[in-house]
Amino acid sequence: MRQAAIQNNFDWCRLICELNGCTVTETEDHWKATGDVPPLYPEMMVRAHQQQLDLTGVNSIKDCTASYDFSLAGLTHLFTAEWIVRPPILDRRALPPDWTVVTTSEEAARFFAFIETHDLPDTLFERTDVRLFFSDAQQTGFIAYSNGQTTGLSHLTSDYLDERLWDDIIRLSSAHFPGQPLVGYEYGDQLITALEAGFDDIGPLAVWIR
Repeated sequence: MRQAAIQNNFDWCRLICELNGCTVTETEDHWKATGDVPPLYPEMMVRAHQQQLDLTGVNSIKDCTASYDFSLAGLTHLFTAEWIVRPPILDRRALPPDWTVVTTSEEAARFFAFIETHDLPDTLFERTDVRLFFSDAQQTGFIAYSNGQTTGLSHLTSDYLDERLWDDIIRLSSAHFPGQPLVGYEYGDQLITALEAGFDDIGPLAVWIR
């Protein structure tokens, strides 16, 4: 499942970079964006071991298997995280009531106030493969993205990402993209609560910046 999680993240990062006007080239082993790459997105993603990589002009790399040492190329290790996956919930009869799925520009503005990012277009909610969720009651939001095979979870924002909140996220994502495994990556306390909520840790990734 790790390669499926990586592919979802490849596809998500490609989507956001292209929506920001970047050119993205992808091979079986790596992915590279050129142009005005958004600050929180990598210029290169690598998913295979032992490649000869051209890092000329590359300022940020997501090493999807945490198997490279890019320090000799002048990059600094930013963080290591763990890919996570869990099955979807099939019973959708009792969805959490205090959440909104964004369907209007006004709701989008409320959502972006929670996640505080300028990398995403205001019209992202119009896409059929993306869902933006927020909860006024819990003062939090997140994004679910489907590439047709898996549902990637990102931009989880909360002062407390506990097991109950993860349960809401799982139920909402499973309802909107039924039957697809849920994937993403986390570290620290958020990884611990994700594992407590039924996710499995399926391997590390590392992010490097220049």
